[in-house]
Amino acid sequence: MICIVCREAYTTQSLTSIQFERDEFRAMVKKIPAQVCPACGESYLEEGIAEELLKRVQDIMAEGEMDVVLEYR
Repeated sequence: MICIVCREAYTTQSLTSIQFERDEFRAMVKKIPAQVCPACGESYLEEGIAEELLKRVQDIMAEGEMDVVLEYR
């Protein structure tokens, strides 16, 4: 698909990292499968991956951890 942010390139299947922050909580999730724009770096996640990722981060927050770095799989 063409990147909707820069409209300069087609995305390619790759891996990305996403950082989550809320108050004092921080989590970095690495190696997430995504469509990534080679021109601007914008990442697009499939709906199922995004839902699973958000649930994992919410579970970590509920456990009370504050600074977390993990891999998607």
